[in-house]
Amino acid sequence: MGNIKSHIKYKQPSIKKIPEFDQIESDQERNEKACIFQSSFSSPVEDKLIQGCKVLDIGCGAATWLLELSTKYKNSYFYGVDIKPIYPQEIKPYNLEFIKADVTDRLSFNDDEFDFTHVEFMSFVFTSNQWDFVLSELIRVTKPGGYIEVAGRRNGYVGEGPIFRKLTDAIWLMYSKQGIDVKLMYNLDSKFELQPNIGKVHRIEKDFITGPNGGKIGLVWQDMSIAYFKSKLAIQVISKELGISEEEFNNMVKNLTEEFKQTRAECVHVRFWAQKQLSE
Repeated sequence: MGNIKSHIKYKQPSIKKIPEFDQIESDQERNEKACIFQSSFSSPVEDKLIQGCKVLDIGCGAATWLLELSTKYKNSYFYGVDIKPIYPQEIKPYNLEFIKADVTDRLSFNDDEFDFTHVEFMSFVFTSNQWDFVLSELIRVTKPGGYIEVAGRRNGYVGEGPIFRKLTDAIWLMYSKQGIDVKLMYNLDSKFELQPNIGKVHRIEKDFITGPNGGKIGLVWQDMSIAYFKSKLAIQVISKELGISEEEFNNMVKNLTEEFKQTRAECVHVRFWAQKQLSE
C-alpha cells in the first residue's frame, strides 16, 4: 500500500551551487562519524544484516558506507542512489549495486522493498518540502518492521572563535537564501513523527572539539575545514557573501589554524532512526 504522500513529486527550482565539502572529505567525514558513534549505524538491524536483508542508501556519494557494509555483511544486498555517479562502477562487491537518480523524484523501487533505508550528510542539500518528500519515499520503500535512519550534523558550533564563526555564519546564510532549513537537524524527529506508519523516533547525539583540543578527530576535522575554505569555489563565493576581497578572505583562513589552538569549537553529530509500522 505504501505511503500515499510519497507519490506527490516535490519539484523545486534548482538550488544555486553553494561550496560544499568535496566528496573526498565527505567520505572521510563518514569514517570519522563512525569513530564518533563507534558504529556505522544505530538502528537495531545487525541481526538482519548478518542473516541477509536488503539495504538502501540515498545520496551515497563515493559509497564509503556501502562498501564497508557490503564487504562485512555478505548475505545482505545493498543499493546506493546518487545523482552524481562518483561511486565505483567497476570494482565493487558482488552484493552492491548503484543507481544514478535524483532522489527528489520518486524512487524507482517497489513499496515495502527494503529492510533498512539510510541517508546522511544531506541536511544542507534538500529544502524543507524536499525533505518531507524524501522521508516519505524512504518510508514507502521500507518494509513494515524495517528501519529508516537519517544522520547529519548541526549547522552551528559552540565555543568557536570569531573567525570560524564569521566564516560558518556566511555559509548558513547562503544556504538559507536558497531555501535550505539549516536548523533541520535540531528538529528532524518532529518531521519524522508527522509521517504516517512511523513508530517512536529515536535520537542520539555525539560531539567533538574541532582542532587540536579535540584529539585525532578534531585535527582531522580542522584539516578538512581549512581545505574546504581554501578551495577555489569557497574563496569566490564566501568572500562575496562577506563583502570582502579574496585576499582578505585568504588571510582569515590563514589565521584559522591558530584560532583552533585557542578555542574549543564543539561540533554535534546526530542520528535519528525509527521503525516502520504496519499500515492502518
